[in-house]
Amino acid sequence: MQFRGGFAPSEALAACASLVKAASATQKLPDRLFALDEPDSSGPESLTAVGKNTRLETRKNLRAGLILAEEGVSELPESVPVLRVTNARQAIRAIILALAERIERPAPFVSGVGNSIHPSAIVEGVLEGDVTVGAGAYVGAGSFVGRGTHIEPNATIQEHCRIGRHCVIQSGAVIGCTGFGFLDDLGGASETMPHLAGVEIGDACFIGANTVVAAGVLHPTEVGNGCKLDSHVQIAHNVRLGKNCLMASQSGIAGSTVVGDYFRMGGAASVAGHLRIGNNVSLAAKSGVTKDIPDGSVVAGFPAQPIREWRKRQVFLRNSDSYPEKEVS
Repeated sequence: MQFRGGFAPSEALAACASLVKAASATQKLPDRLFALDEPDSSGPESLTAVGKNTRLETRKNLRAGLILAEEGVSELPESVPVLRVTNARQAIRAIILALAERIERPAPFVSGVGNSIHPSAIVEGVLEGDVTVGAGAYVGAGSFVGRGTHIEPNATIQEHCRIGRHCVIQSGAVIGCTGFGFLDDLGGASETMPHLAGVEIGDACFIGANTVVAAGVLHPTEVGNGCKLDSHVQIAHNVRLGKNCLMASQSGIAGSTVVGDYFRMGGAASVAGHLRIGNNVSLAAKSGVTKDIPDGSVVAGFPAQPIREWRKRQVFLRNSDSYPEKEVS
């Protein structure tokens, strides 16, 4: 997430001062401006935060200029300054809220001609041209809709989202709502994680009826060019979906999972959060993915496994003495 002019480490430290351990606060801070970034996309000019659940591979390959790390987190680059915090996600939340007014959102284009907007629709964002907006639909301020896109009645595009060209957003779809992310304190109260980064949907995408694509925290949730999402599909916050992916109805991908190109997902299947799914992966209907999947895999079952192994398992179970002869009614 880009802040106007960047921000000084002292600003970040002040924003999350209550979470920084006193012993580490004396560590010398770099004298330059930073951007706030996710661990797996951070660079020398970025500040990032890592917790106990951050992937080991990600921690080892961090290229950030300054790291906020929870106590006990190891395998961090020795050359990068580290400030220890009690809770990494709470630290990021505090920094975002403190600097929210300085978030930069560059406009990709200005409003064009040929748009058709129903009188009952509310359009506060920018339509590139030849965009159709149906009855009761909503396009929030700071959002941009590409040329030739069709937004059906009662679809909702929240603030600061980007929809590509020649897309279809069906009725009841919600793009850019706050993601399902909460922080529990010791007293049991829950704080909502700010989701200010919006959503980016590529060109020629189809978003089915009542499908939800939640906004990201530091980077937009991404749906690549040519993706087709059936009705009642859930794309959680911070997900990055590659190009030309197909997802059948009632399927879902949990937060911060990265999916490659040409992904195929059967109905009622699910993928857990913070995973890496390769290119050309197919997931059978009603399967559940709990681990990373390499390129070219075809998986089924729960927990998901290579489909040949899953089929062998099914044959074994059917031939076992314990397999029921009749289905339970």
